[in-house]
Amino acid sequence: MRTIARRSLLTAGLTLAASPALAAPAAPWLAYERRLRALLSDPPGGDFDPAFEEALLDLNNLYRRRQGPTPLAWDEGLRLAARAHAADIAVTGVFEHLTREGFSPAGRVGLFARDLVGAPGENIAMRRNAASAVTYDQIMNQWKTSPGHRANLLAPGFTHVGYGVFRQGPRVIAVGAYAEVSARLAGPAPLRVRSTDEIARALSYATPAIRQFSVSEPGGEVLTATYLEDRAARALKPGAWQLRPHLSTGERRYQVAWGPVFVLD
Repeated sequence: MRTIARRSLLTAGLTLAASPALAAPAAPWLAYERRLRALLSDPPGGDFDPAFEEALLDLNNLYRRRQGPTPLAWDEGLRLAARAHAADIAVTGVFEHLTREGFSPAGRVGLFARDLVGAPGENIAMRRNAASAVTYDQIMNQWKTSPGHRANLLAPGFTHVGYGVFRQGPRVIAVGAYAEVSARLAGPAPLRVRSTDEIARALSYATPAIRQFSVSEPGGEVLTATYLEDRAARALKPGAWQLRPHLSTGERRYQVAWGPVFVLD
């Protein structure tokens, strides 16, 4: 289980203060994205189970209704992120939220949920029964009995989820990608861009409106201020970055959310 905490950033007028950040090298992120896309299109030695995924959604929402939080809505981009990580676990044998290379849940959501702005989290489970097929009740019960995983199932701030379930023989690998969706872009953001102006254009028709943003290394917490409405964007070094939109929560107060990952050529 991994939850990515939200951050608040105070501003004075239209001036943002943020620590400098470095871009991640572009090549590993592009290779990771290609690897995950290939696993989605040609699963290794098994297949995804849509009925199992939908059953996990139903069980999760039944659990939430009984405990108080509102039900979660399905998000296809989150399902792609969840499926990709489930298949990657099957191939690499690394049953963790972070890959060997250090790719994180926030980075995966940023690669696949390309119109989503919010705060992501992730659950993972793996099971193989000795004499019977693994059921969705067994996976959900594993999460319910783990405090961290249960917190994601019931987090009142989460609004959307996508489940990815990969069956490989008798083994089932399940991933839940959760998010508090605070805003939506008008369409999927491009993965590769040539300037910060292209990033700003991707935000132009967001709902609700996003008038300023920072960036960080994908999955990172150190921010670089790059854009304010009516001001020229600060130049960025080439590499992989994650969009960090600022969402207004009151006068001169902003929540710094998570958005798509992009590669600046």
